[in-house]
Amino acid sequence: MSQRLNNRRKRPDLLLQLLAWLNAAAVVSLAAALVIAAVAKPELETFFDRYYNLQLRQTWNQDLIGYIGLMLGLSCVTSIIGLIVNSKRLRRKGDHVHATLVLSLIISLVALGYYLKFFFL
Repeated sequence: MSQRLNNRRKRPDLLLQLLAWLNAAAVVSLAAALVIAAVAKPELETFFDRYYNLQLRQTWNQDLIGYIGLMLGLSCVTSIIGLIVNSKRLRRKGDHVHATLVLSLIISLVALGYYLKFFFL
C-alpha cells in the first residue's frame, strides 16, 4: 500500500526563487544587449533619405558598443550562476534543468564571440 505524503511547503524555497530571478536577469540582459545593438548599428539608407539628402551615421555608435559587451557578459554570468544553482536543486524527482538558462548561455556566448571578433580583433 502506497501512502502519499502531503506537500507542506507554502511557497517555493529560497533556491527556487533565486533561480527564477537569475533566469529573468539572464533573459533581460540578453534582450537589453539586442536592443542596444539595434540602436548602435549603422543606419540604413532608404529612398526618403536619398531624396531629402539626409546625413546618416555610417559607423557603429562607439559609446554604445561597450554596453553591448557588458550586457552579454552579464547574461553569461547570470546564466552560469543559474545553472550552478539549478544543479544544486536537481535532487528531487520533479526537478528539471531550466532550458531558458541553457539557451541564454549559448546565445550570449555566441554573441559575445561575434562581439569580440568584430570590435576588438
